[in-house]
Amino acid sequence: MSIDSSLLKNLKVLYVEDELEVIQQMSFFLKKRVGKLIVAENGMNGFELFKNHLPDLVLTDLRMPVMDGMAMIKEIRKISDVPVIVTTAFSDKDIILKAVDLGIDNYILKPLDARELVNILEKTAVKVLRSRGTLLKVRSTAMSIEEKNSLEEKIRNGIARFIKEKTGKGPQNVKAFIHGDSLEVEVMDAFTKMEKTLLGNEKNISIVKYNREILYKDSESELTNFLKDILQWESRLKTVEIDTSKDINRIKFDFI
Repeated sequence: MSIDSSLLKNLKVLYVEDELEVIQQMSFFLKKRVGKLIVAENGMNGFELFKNHLPDLVLTDLRMPVMDGMAMIKEIRKISDVPVIVTTAFSDKDIILKAVDLGIDNYILKPLDARELVNILEKTAVKVLRSRGTLLKVRSTAMSIEEKNSLEEKIRNGIARFIKEKTGKGPQNVKAFIHGDSLEVEVMDAFTKMEKTLLGNEKNISIVKYNREILYKDSESELTNFLKDILQWESRLKTVEIDTSKDINRIKFDFI
């Protein structure tokens, strides 16, 4: 399952359709992919269920008895800007234009293509979760905050092990920050006793800084391979900054 596909599990979806056979097929398809599926057989029932459940996304047909999809969308728009995706026949293109004026997010023609539908749902899920502040874009991948935090923890632990193996002393703390196209790592209180002794003399500061920079730069291949095992994509070492006064090593990687 892709990261984007897994995001659908965070969504509560209202599906509105009047054809029983289509409802059965689509309900089976959607239940396996979204977090919670609510099904209505017409627009009036759909609007009542919308008010009761406040779904994250509405997937609806346009031509239905009792209350059609257009009327339902108008009612929903009075109380919510929830994303709406409509399913319709090609012959209803004039209705689609009117639906666009109501602020629908997308439409898909019948008979529904499963791959196209999932693609549209995933893009909408990204929009919904990003508006909640629970989704980030890392590199070209949609990622939840929980997934990001988990990856950063693995990176912190790995970098701490790396430094202890190379210097004999593990850092007191490591912070990792995954941004859109880069990774920043801060290593705190990592200088060995010998390094701290050398830093007691200002003449040695440049030597300690140089040796620390070389530690990371000479190990670039080892570090980027470690990151690839965790992140599943390539990276390169961009900068190394050694702050001897605060005992902080800052290392930045760019994602390729």
